[in-house]
Order: sequence, then C-alpha cells, then structure tokens
Amino acid sequence: MKISEFSTKSNISIDTIRYYEKLGLLKANRLANDRKDYTEDNIKQLQTIIMLKKLNLTLDDIGVLFNLNETYDLAGDNLDKKISIVKKSESILKKAYSNLLEIEGQIKISKQMLEKSISKIDKALESVGDLP
Repeated sequence: MKISEFSTKSNISIDTIRYYEKLGLLKANRLANDRKDYTEDNIKQLQTIIMLKKLNLTLDDIGVLFNLNETYDLAGDNLDKKISIVKKSESILKKAYSNLLEIEGQIKISKQMLEKSISKIDKALESVGDLP
C-alpha cells in the first residue's frame, strides 16, 4: 500500500511514518519504480512502536530493541561489547516491565471505580423502575 493508505489505515501521520523510517524503526519494501510499499507487517511494526511508547520507552530505546540481533551480530567476537549490548537491552526491558506493572495497577484502580459506579447506577435504575 502507498504511504497515504498506510497513514490512514494506521491513523499515524505521514510525517511521523517518515520520521520512524529515518530512525530505522520502520522499513518499507521498495517497488521497481523506487516507490515504497507498506505491508501488514509494517502495520504490526507500527503497533509495536506505539505500544512501547505507551510503556514510556524512548524512540532510541525502541531502536535498540528493534536492532538487537543486528547490533549483537556486528559485535562479532568482542565479548565485552556483546555483554554491553545485552545489559542495555535488559535495562530497557526492565524499564518497560516496570512501567507495565504501574499501568496494570492504574487499570485495576480504574476498574474498581467503574464497577462501583456501574453498581450505583444499576441500583438507582432499579429504584426508578418501581415508579409509575
């Protein structure tokens, strides 16, 4: 699909899509006429970026995770560099996990508040149902 369709389908601006491409987070296929062709895989990539951003990861953090295999392979036999890459990735993942736990706690609190409100409304409506 063309970038305009991809933008509409993903609800992300064309400028943001191009910015993510510039950072290496999104990679579209190239057609014979040198136009970019976006696929369902690109939509999944974009959804992953959005989800990771919701976990308060920076675009740099996301880039580290997306390029982990390539970066690790480029380190070759340099064990110190490989350890550094793994530790950095672990730190980012722990940060994401911690943020996820915080969001989970907020969701539980919100759920309880909503359940109480719904219960009150249900009781109020039951008493109104008795009126002529």
